[in-house]
Amino acid sequence: MEAAKVLLIDDERALRRTLSVGLLQRGYETTPCQDGFSGLSKIEMYMKRGIPIACVITDIRLPDIDGLKLLKVIKSLYPDLPVFVISGYSDEITEEIVRKEKGDGFLPKPFMVDDLVALMEKSKKPARETRPDRELGLEIQKEKRSVSSYAFVTMDDRHLFENVYRKLYFMDKVLYCDAVIGDWQVVLLMQSNSRKDLHDFVENSLMNIEGIVTVELLDIVEPLLSEEAKNVVQMVEDSLQEEGWRRGEKRPNALSCYVLLEIEEEFFESIYKQLYFMEDVVHCDVTHGRYGFVLLVQAPTFDLIKKRVAHISRNIEGILKARELRIMNLFEM
Repeated sequence: MEAAKVLLIDDERALRRTLSVGLLQRGYETTPCQDGFSGLSKIEMYMKRGIPIACVITDIRLPDIDGLKLLKVIKSLYPDLPVFVISGYSDEITEEIVRKEKGDGFLPKPFMVDDLVALMEKSKKPARETRPDRELGLEIQKEKRSVSSYAFVTMDDRHLFENVYRKLYFMDKVLYCDAVIGDWQVVLLMQSNSRKDLHDFVENSLMNIEGIVTVELLDIVEPLLSEEAKNVVQMVEDSLQEEGWRRGEKRPNALSCYVLLEIEEEFFESIYKQLYFMEDVVHCDVTHGRYGFVLLVQAPTFDLIKKRVAHISRNIEGILKARELRIMNLFEM
């Protein structure tokens, strides 16, 4: 039988290399992964192929998904699979928090390889060889789906703003109507049964409102992902929804900002995987047009939002430009 694998999920290349070598010297074959998405893909692949997994070791701070959230997902899908959490932020993360989320152990960084091995041996369980019986629900339902588009509205008369805003807010097909600071004054999220219906709505309704000068449309499209990526996204969503998580729910008492991303198409899937479950990203919509993504980012302060956007721009390969549109209430306009 094939030797059981240890999945090591950490974004620090040097640490992955050091731990992989150290564990190999102690009889553990390690599969290193640089982010949570890759780790979940490996788990799913090994389960399908009947390759035994000894345990999972994950860092807390990952580029795509929070380590505690990843722990919840793994334990929801594979409750008997041992998961150990490591972190350089032991003042924030404690063993008690990890145990509460059903983790099998916690080690603060830095630590010795022997400390990790001792923790693994202490919690040792038979390696998982077979995939549990569960329905992933990955088949695409052939239901008639509605389509959505963003509309970025420019006005030429500030004095007409409140009247125009009220008209837009109560119009059919408008799900969200947000006043923003930037090159546009209002961002609409619209929905209908067809793309043509939305485009006609812009041409025949929005453009006839006094005060509106231009409307730039960005159609929201289905992301073109590999089957592996689709499976992982669905797997994580299903698991987190059982914990009460709902994608796209706006947070009360949080400040909001739209972030429009220009990207290099060759990096699309990699960018999508890193953004989709990122903390503070409430919506991650793929769009057709000048911008490849429209994000809705929320945080307690605009300064924290700015830091999140700076992190996205600096650390995710393939992002060419990030454009921020702060959402304001009418009393701040």
